[in-house]
Amino acid sequence: MNIKIIFILCFTALIVATGCNGHKQQKEKDTYSDWRDVSIDSLEQLLATKQLTDSDRIWIHRELALGYQETNFEKATFHAREGLIYAQKLNKPHSIGDCYLRLGIQYYSISQDDSAMYYFNKALEQIPLIKILEDADNLQSQIYGAIANLYTKQGNNREALNYYLMMLKILEKHGWRGNMFLLYDNVGRMYLDLDNYEEAEKYFIKMQTLAKESDNNKYYWASEALFQLSRIYLHNKDYKKALDNATIAYKTGDEDPKAKNLYKIEPLQVLADIYREGYNNYNKAEEYANLALRYSEDLKNPLLISQSLATLADVYLGKGMYSESERAALRALTADSTNSNNINLFKTLAKANAFLGKTAKAMEYFDRYTNLIAERSNKNYMSALTEVQTKYETNKKELEIAQQQQIIARQNLQRGLLAGGVAVSIVILVLLWYMLRLRDRRNHALAEMNVTKDKFFSIISHDLKNPALVLRDALQLLIKNARSWDADTLTDYYHDLLKSADGQVDLLYNLLNWAQIQTGRMAYTPVAFNLSARLRSDISLIRKMAENKGITFVAEMPEDTLVTGDSNMLTAVVRNLLTNAVKFTPADGTVTLKVFQASPNPSKGGEFSLPFGEGRGGACISVTDTGVGMSEEQIRNLFQLDSRQSRRGTADEQGSGLGLIVCKELLEKHGSELHVESEEGKGSKFWFTISAASFC
Repeated sequence: MNIKIIFILCFTALIVATGCNGHKQQKEKDTYSDWRDVSIDSLEQLLATKQLTDSDRIWIHRELALGYQETNFEKATFHAREGLIYAQKLNKPHSIGDCYLRLGIQYYSISQDDSAMYYFNKALEQIPLIKILEDADNLQSQIYGAIANLYTKQGNNREALNYYLMMLKILEKHGWRGNMFLLYDNVGRMYLDLDNYEEAEKYFIKMQTLAKESDNNKYYWASEALFQLSRIYLHNKDYKKALDNATIAYKTGDEDPKAKNLYKIEPLQVLADIYREGYNNYNKAEEYANLALRYSEDLKNPLLISQSLATLADVYLGKGMYSESERAALRALTADSTNSNNINLFKTLAKANAFLGKTAKAMEYFDRYTNLIAERSNKNYMSALTEVQTKYETNKKELEIAQQQQIIARQNLQRGLLAGGVAVSIVILVLLWYMLRLRDRRNHALAEMNVTKDKFFSIISHDLKNPALVLRDALQLLIKNARSWDADTLTDYYHDLLKSADGQVDLLYNLLNWAQIQTGRMAYTPVAFNLSARLRSDISLIRKMAENKGITFVAEMPEDTLVTGDSNMLTAVVRNLLTNAVKFTPADGTVTLKVFQASPNPSKGGEFSLPFGEGRGGACISVTDTGVGMSEEQIRNLFQLDSRQSRRGTADEQGSGLGLIVCKELLEKHGSELHVESEEGKGSKFWFTISAASFC
């Protein structure tokens, strides 16, 4: 977490504490005194000595809850509850909602997240009851911000993003600009965490535009927007735009004399990366990295010093200055051991020591690098597994409650049989028959959930355990022979280990995606986007994979392929299909990606001769290979979790058989279907369509 993020978190807390538009009080039609300028001690004395109206007591308790918010949990919650009592007595929805919000914030501050969410939801229940629209929107935006902060702390960025977007919608509706900078920044950063660079770019551009129109801390926000845009363009390999934005961001730091070079450090770091990655100008990269380090040391900020040293270590590695790279990376670790960049630092140290011939040291840092990756992947995996288990336990409890309720209802019906006669008996028998059927259906649903859980754990035990054991044995072999193998042999072995680790990471992502789909936590967010543009980076990676295996890769698609759907889901489907095609195609084979205008009868796979995007046809995406193909039985079992078969690729690549199941379920969210045509020894074809209703 860098200094800007710290600033943002503090500023976010300010949103929740004071409201988004600067209105500290609601406009409910009542008479009260304004106690905001009175000290806490004076307000406590007023409560004890002065005759006050109930409205005055609400506001005094509210101000005391705010006053104690950062220092005394017990007093803050006491005054929030007292204010709630008077607000409920007067039936003032805005005050009731505000008191619930204060209670939620207090429980959030001591990490009692369940209690915090309970009070936030109680606050939201008051919104429809508030008569003044502006007051209702103001309170609702504060609640949304608080819930978003809660989800952010829990690491649930998708839910946090949803609430930040709802909060932003309210601010834009009323033109409340005070905290739009912060929200644009938070939303943009969360889209970056979700690898949605297109959406992130939109919000940083909005932030840049707003900074030009504002006088409130405009230098900071202008620099932040330009810096983030330069990161996005660097990721997209648009080095000129990245360089232009980073240069302007760096110069913006000169315009604010209060900044003391703070705004220059991160733009300097990204400038070093741009010259290193995009222009192979290591001298220029070294110049910027050293300047960033000097500014960081002037500010005596350990995190910024560590980040600048990490950038410098990468520059030295590219220049072949391996000893200097090692020293810079070690200094970065010493400067701030909590730096999230430690994974890359260990990778840099492993490479530098390998080039220096320090085999034991290289292995030590490589082990630490792989362990950190495994820890991060395991954390994500355990989070998804917990979601699956929680859903299972919750549904099980609901079914048990329903069964208990059925027993009670049945007993009541039996008593009715004795008193009601023949006619009532017939009605009761019908009801009993219906309830028994309902119970059977729910028991069946519980049994299905048990089967799904067992299948999931079976996948975990088989597909995660075996590769982990293989990787452990390989590392033991490497340790045993590290001193006897030469540098080339070690380098080849490192590549094999990394390839194995990549296979495990792919499996973890498929498991996480599948778990998120099953628990309903993968949100379907359709937007209009250019499919061709989104696929370019993936196609580049697939083309390299194919070339490494001696496979011809062909991509036939228009420059502009506008579709409407969830961009992350659709690109994940295409990427999975292409990866599988390369995996199961031998050398000298061909893999073909085609995007074309589909016929009105897509099951026949026909094409129109119209230019793409005209007419009523949808978009058809197909992936064809000349690989090993499949039998009819394999095709029938392809999407069955209980019949899932793990196959290795033609170059012994690892596979789990779960990727196609994930593809099928992602396409079903789009109302589409994954079609398969295959023959053993003659290759396979996978294709799907985006219907005219979802096609732009």
